[in-house]
Amino acid sequence: MHLEPGFLFLSDSLNSYANFQAMIGDKFQPKLAYRILRLIFFGMNTGLLLFFMVSIYLTGMQLPEFKEEFDILTFVNLFLLVSIPLGYSLSSRKMEAIDAGDSFQKKFEQFQTAMILRWAMIEGCAIFSLVGLVVLQDAKQLVLFVVCVLVLSSNTVTKDKITRMARLNTEESRALSD
Repeated sequence: MHLEPGFLFLSDSLNSYANFQAMIGDKFQPKLAYRILRLIFFGMNTGLLLFFMVSIYLTGMQLPEFKEEFDILTFVNLFLLVSIPLGYSLSSRKMEAIDAGDSFQKKFEQFQTAMILRWAMIEGCAIFSLVGLVVLQDAKQLVLFVVCVLVLSSNTVTKDKITRMARLNTEESRALSD
């Protein structure tokens, strides 16, 4: 049976998820771990996109206009935007704690935890801005959402980024690709 490339990625991702147990203990498989981390990232983005589409539907399929007043939800969302640098700070500290002498599995687990923490802080703010969009019908919330999406998209995981940030050696870095 011939599958289109998009379906192959989905099929591989679902197969990777089914083999999640292979990442635990002595059976750690770097390539599989990398695929699952990317699946988590794309899953978060897909969920955010679906929530955005529902929000637009709930606003009558029209983009709202900018309102001059600032509602309490807008202030809360601006406060939440401050949580994004906080998430960066916490995840950066976690990555700085990675010891180059640790096992590959331990380094990858610390990197994965740091990235999920970073993504969660960004996504929380983005979801709250969509709730504000539906409740307030104010385009300022949409601007905040776009900012969050841009920040989130700049935090995709690549093999080079993992190698650099998780302090992988050449052999470990190659294991992500093999």
